[in-house]
Amino acid sequence: MDERSVHRIQEHLQQEDVQRRIQRYMEKGHAEASVTISRAAELFNLSENRLRDWEEYGLLSPLRPTGPKGRRLYTPAELDKLAIIRELIDAGYAPSDIPPTIKLLWNAVSPHPIHSYYPSPISSGDVHPQADLPINRRIEQAREEAFWRFYVSQTLRLALMLICQDLPNTNACLILPLEQAHTLNVPPQRVEDLENLGESLVGLLDQNLASHTLWTMTPTFEYASDYRILSLVPMTEDVPEGLSHERAFILLDRRSRKLSLSAPLVETLSRLLAPLYAEAPRFRVCFGPGTRDAIDIVPNLNDTLLGEDRTLKGICEMVVRLGGVSATGHPCWHYSCLLLPNYPPSILSLQQRALLVRAQSKQGPFKVGVTRFDPQDIATTPIVRAFQVGRILLQPIIPVLEEPVLGRLEEGERIRSAVAIPIMGREGIAIGVLYVASQQAEAFQERDLRVLRVIENMLGSLLETYYARLLPLKGLRTSIEVPAVVDPFFQEFLSENEFASHVEELLYAIQGRREFSMREVVSFIALDIDNMSSLANKYGDRMARDLSHEVGLRIQGQLRAFKDNAECELYRISADRFYIMLKGMPLEQAQAKAELLRTVLSGSYQIDPQRVPAGQPTLPANKVALNGITVRLGVSFYYYAKLQEILQRYTAHNALVEARLLIERFLDEVLDIAKREGGNVVMSWDPHQRGYVRLPGAPTAVVPAPISPSISTS
Repeated sequence: MDERSVHRIQEHLQQEDVQRRIQRYMEKGHAEASVTISRAAELFNLSENRLRDWEEYGLLSPLRPTGPKGRRLYTPAELDKLAIIRELIDAGYAPSDIPPTIKLLWNAVSPHPIHSYYPSPISSGDVHPQADLPINRRIEQAREEAFWRFYVSQTLRLALMLICQDLPNTNACLILPLEQAHTLNVPPQRVEDLENLGESLVGLLDQNLASHTLWTMTPTFEYASDYRILSLVPMTEDVPEGLSHERAFILLDRRSRKLSLSAPLVETLSRLLAPLYAEAPRFRVCFGPGTRDAIDIVPNLNDTLLGEDRTLKGICEMVVRLGGVSATGHPCWHYSCLLLPNYPPSILSLQQRALLVRAQSKQGPFKVGVTRFDPQDIATTPIVRAFQVGRILLQPIIPVLEEPVLGRLEEGERIRSAVAIPIMGREGIAIGVLYVASQQAEAFQERDLRVLRVIENMLGSLLETYYARLLPLKGLRTSIEVPAVVDPFFQEFLSENEFASHVEELLYAIQGRREFSMREVVSFIALDIDNMSSLANKYGDRMARDLSHEVGLRIQGQLRAFKDNAECELYRISADRFYIMLKGMPLEQAQAKAELLRTVLSGSYQIDPQRVPAGQPTLPANKVALNGITVRLGVSFYYYAKLQEILQRYTAHNALVEARLLIERFLDEVLDIAKREGGNVVMSWDPHQRGYVRLPGAPTAVVPAPISPSISTS
């Protein structure tokens, strides 16, 4: 390419009248958003063949979403380049004179640069405009997008779950055409016709209930025959019942059962989807291709100093919007707010917790993080009672005397009706309240409650996610310092890994020895809590877990009281099982210790059913007594000389592991025998009778060892 041509082009583009003409073409192209090749040719009064030729020259790079042979789509950035190319061709330049980097030439001389709104095969000099923003601006932009990302994805997910409630294990898709120009008189009858819808939002729900949200210029499927298409209208067994103005389309697995949708359900979905059509330009930024900065917002909702969360505030604003407008053009619902408990359930009961305003819409009269509704205040009972009973409380007509409950409004304004919707958590207990107020009497009908219930479900999912995301942060530093400990509640007990390590260390020390004295022995006590599975089924896993912890603490206390010279170590092996290793303790002493432990560990335990946070004591009156707890124990012992003999049975590479596994299998077997004996018993290996005996006193029976008895004694 002649450098003189490039210089002349640059001079031509600097002329004011040229820039005005190109700008008019650009604005005309922008008005059409992304267009097909036929529309692009029509906009600039060109033939489609000329556009294809310029593409071969490398001057244009249209999108082809469905593959290299798919139809061409011209984005605003490509239409901008086309406006420049058209001007240069009209000015007498040949296509071979125009460089592929014409966009960069234009950006260098024009106050109206071209930005790559959509991705396309671009030159190395092109940079996405968002990449040049300062870091703080990019974060701020991501924060602004966070609400819409959340609301759109959650709305589509919940809509699909409502649609597919009677169609389990079904792949489903919801397509929302965003361009008014593509509102078709005749809805698409085939999946292949979907590409005519143009720019669309798409929600997908797979068989595992995983949801996906995306934006596309052409909604197409690689295997269209796998789906059937339906309009979002009331229907019975796939047969529509009347017409609908809703533009959304449902795609279902062609093998799934036929779909039935009631009129109230379709109306509810239509109201939820309406803001998505109105805000279509936002989704080109939030979900369109290109640079997408992710932001992870996890506020501490128990801290009043953090202020109002943007996503929660956005939902409150959306609630008011979903209420619609009156004949005078004012919102039918005046404001909405979100109230959350001031303390978690582990500290105060449902009846004791007050509710704090954590977010509200623009007209909300409260102070976020400050305004509080107490259960003792009779005036706040409509809100607090909804929280406590888990039912929607509707106030169709509010007397003037109750207005102070709803906050101070502007002079002359009155709240005439309101509704309080409890937000349910995963355990079926309310975790907050959504409160909506209106200046109109009887402003909330049953169809409104359906919409608000979907928003309540959305808020419940969001709040539970917030709380769940905070849990790992509490022990994150500990996980780095002590990576093997996941549950710090049992950190004071040694683990199964440490038991294996300590036993193998002992065996390694024995392996190279030549002589041993008769006092060089090691004993083991294994312990199981009786009926632990029944206790967990009756009281729940948390209570059972706390009982295991209390049993472990009693064992520790008893081991500290031992006055022997033996080294004692306690290991927690499973939910209800502990091992004790006693170096230097002979069998008779180990049997006596086991019987003492059985007596000490049997009886009553005081358990905190709520588990208050660490450092906060629980009052005895708030604990639950678990009575009649018993344990079963098994005892074994080994001379060091016998352990060395066992080690010699295996190759040097496997000897330590094989010997340790034999010891563990012996302990597991003796506990199984103790369970068959009915529990609350000590079973021990008897070297004289070569079998297991029951303690105390003379054995009622001798149980042969399924494992070679030579492992447990000489």
